[in-house]
Amino acid sequence: MSETLPNWDLRRIPAAGPYVRVLARGCPALTGSCFPLLHPQMERGRRAKIFAPFDALEGFSDRIRTRDSELVRTMEKNGR
Repeated sequence: MSETLPNWDLRRIPAAGPYVRVLARGCPALTGSCFPLLHPQMERGRRAKIFAPFDALEGFSDRIRTRDSELVRTMEKNGR
């Protein structure tokens, strides 16, 4: 098992990766600034919504699912 380091958000990161120094630093600390007061860190649940998957091609996944079921029926009909 390769060596890993804890990250600020509790994920484990490889100790020999190209971004290990950047990830090990964690969140920036803006001391002496009003930035953290004006822009508090977003909660994990709200942040996850930003990156939630969305249907970029509306109806495409339904079309693929339909085509898959047609293909399965054809294969079952042909005995494959």
